[in-house]
Amino acid sequence: MKIVDGKTVIIDYTLSLKNGDVIETTTDDEPVTYIQGTGEIIDGLEQAVAGLEKGTKKDIILPINQAFGAHDPEALLEIPKTDLPPDSLVPETLIHANGPKGQTINGKVMEVKESTVLVDFNHPLAGQELYCAVHIVDVQ
Repeated sequence: MKIVDGKTVIIDYTLSLKNGDVIETTTDDEPVTYIQGTGEIIDGLEQAVAGLEKGTKKDIILPINQAFGAHDPEALLEIPKTDLPPDSLVPETLIHANGPKGQTINGKVMEVKESTVLVDFNHPLAGQELYCAVHIVDVQ
């Protein structure tokens, strides 16, 4: 059975950077189960596995625009210190905020200034080409 929209897909994968650093893997854990066509996994990966069948192994390169997109300078925001909890006023601290649609978005404190904090709301992998070794465990 081929992977098409609406099918439940079970995959094992290893996601890494161009330099070989592994970002995430399921090989030591449970495989991931998702429904094809619902946006539950990275769009580029979903497109790359479409049409594959159970048992297939494939190495996939996800260009920046098919992974987490380019690093967006507009996602760097200066926030007044008074709008953040005191324990988040440290560089590299991860913070959570509400996005324009009420969703939770994550940011990383980049710099603490006199009265503001520079926070990067880009995905940590934005601007990165990704490599994914995929094994299609099952298609239901």
